[in-house]
This record gives sequence, structure tokens and C-alpha cells, in this order.
Amino acid sequence: MFIVKPIKTDEATGELKLLYKKIKKVLGAVPPHFELFATIDIKSLSDFIEYNLYFSKHKNIDANILPFLRLCIAQRECRNYCINFNTEMLLSNGIDKTLLANVCQNIEKLPFASKQILLLSKVLYAIYDAKRFKNSDIQELYDVGFNDKDFYELLTYATNFMAKSKMIEVYMKPL
Repeated sequence: MFIVKPIKTDEATGELKLLYKKIKKVLGAVPPHFELFATIDIKSLSDFIEYNLYFSKHKNIDANILPFLRLCIAQRECRNYCINFNTEMLLSNGIDKTLLANVCQNIEKLPFASKQILLLSKVLYAIYDAKRFKNSDIQELYDVGFNDKDFYELLTYATNFMAKSKMIEVYMKPL
């Protein structure tokens, strides 16, 4: 699956075994791309896991929007591995397949409060049309209770995902 042989969950020892155990507790399994990243740079994967756990306790951002954000970016960036992974995750959580087929076009239909949808939309807008993103976009977020840090954190999450999804693509074996 990858051009580098990852250390599989059942082969892990020491710190890596503990990290895999933590991931398995949260996700139910260790995804293959996590094994890849851990094999290459365990600290980076550990930081990524902690950042995701941080969002699960965020006071203003609903962590449940993260897989939708990842799927939208994956679809726009044509990252097939991440499209499949996030689609399967969302389907297993009972999300309608038709909603996921083109999630970027269905953001308004996602099962979240309007302020969460606004934040998600503004992050995507900032990424894909940064030159047109302006103060009034930030003001809309302030008006519904978000602050600069909230926007920055989700924007950081999104751009980090873009980098990670590209890295997965680089390491994928051609079929």
C-alpha cells in the first residue's frame, strides 16, 4: 500500500505500542496511514493525535465537523485515499451517502448548528479564495461568538490536513 513499510500495530514496541494503543482506544483501530506516519516520525504523529484530542474538548468548535472538513478538502484536492477513509468513517456514523458524495456542495445541509457551518464555510473560503477573504468574513464569525483563535485553530487544522493528505499521496504505491 505504501512505498515505505510501516510498522504495523501488532509489531510495535515501547513508545510506538503505547501510541497505537491510544489511537485504537479513540478510533477503534489504527489506520494504515497512522502506521506510516508513526514509522517515519512518531513525534509528529503523536502531536497530530494530541491536536485532534484537543478539538474533542474545544469550547467553541464542534469536533464532529472535522471529518466533514477533511472530506471536503480531500474531494477538492483529489486525495482518493483520504476521500475513501473519511467517507467510510462518516458512513459508519450513519451519515447519508448522498450528502457525502460532494460534501463541499452540501455544507449547508450538514447536521450542525448554523454557527458551526459558518465557521466551516469561512475556513474553506479562506483556503480556496484567500485573496477575497476579508475583515467582514472575520466579523461574521465574531457576530456568532467565535474569536480569532477559533478561526485560526480550524484553519491550522485544515492546512495541516492538506499537508498530511499530500504526504499520504506521495507515499502511496501505484496500483
